[in-house]
Amino acid sequence: MHHRFWIAFIFVLMSVAGLSACEAGTSTPGEVIVPIVMCTPESPLVNIYRVTPQSWTNTIFEFAFPPIPTPIPPALPPPVNEQQLVLARYAALQQLLTEAQRWSDSKTIKTDDNTREVRITLTFISPELLQAVYLNEVLRDRFLTFGFQDQLQGVLNGVAERNELLFLLTVTATNNNLYSTRHTIRIPIQEMVMHNAEKITIVHSHNDHNLEQVIDTSSVPVFGYLGYPLSLVSADQCRWILDPKYNTNIVITVPFLEVDNINNKSSYFWTIPYAPLIDLNLPPDLPNFNMPAGFDTSLMAPLATPPSDTNQPNYWQDFARFIWGQVTLGNR
Repeated sequence: MHHRFWIAFIFVLMSVAGLSACEAGTSTPGEVIVPIVMCTPESPLVNIYRVTPQSWTNTIFEFAFPPIPTPIPPALPPPVNEQQLVLARYAALQQLLTEAQRWSDSKTIKTDDNTREVRITLTFISPELLQAVYLNEVLRDRFLTFGFQDQLQGVLNGVAERNELLFLLTVTATNNNLYSTRHTIRIPIQEMVMHNAEKITIVHSHNDHNLEQVIDTSSVPVFGYLGYPLSLVSADQCRWILDPKYNTNIVITVPFLEVDNINNKSSYFWTIPYAPLIDLNLPPDLPNFNMPAGFDTSLMAPLATPPSDTNQPNYWQDFARFIWGQVTLGNR
């Protein structure tokens, strides 16, 4: 069963909602728009999804399912320690929350009458975030009690086959009063481009079609995936788009937004910290198994839609659960 699960898990990310090819976007002065001509650089580090799992994933998993000290696993797994499992699930959820905040950036647009706020959040589906999602799913469904690292490595390798940097774009609207006026917003998705440290403007190679629609603020949230190439040909050379030696941030922009069919003529930047200038190689923080008394364990589950009220106390926790729900869509 677990083999079928992680194959399905990979399939979700390889076919999310029928991604479509994109067209060229615009650039700022001094930058060069590079057509999508993908290539394979010599460095094996370019595909950031081809990594070994983080140590915290195994620490949390083995807290829930301690390794069996025998050469051959028994035919039947030992009874599950429910208390340890719930504490491990709490630790996994906290790690998911950390990664969701770490790899997201949001912009808020207010309508002219100030009755609504539109929040546009861009989340980089990093290898660390993927691992946190998969760990939460495994602990929730209990379908895997050993061999976790091998299965997780298989998930990462499967996503790496896309040869893309994956992003989740989420648009939600918040009402500021009971009599909020209906508004529309349109994001020029085909002009949502990445800028790297070499002043190369990169158009995305795939996007979900629903992101191109005119968004009604009185309707349901809109969300979908964007895929940018890991590398492409520029000036007759195969360039690594996000070489961490030079790129400390991921920067993605749009030249304008349309609010109520009016171009606001303002550019928007989403900036996500990517790599430190100095890597101290510090050990990762220890997982947090200290679940507060009375914590609602029903919160340890994915959500189908994002939270809309940015002022709610558990906004980022619920947004992390929404990311979990999107990445594992179809495995319910």
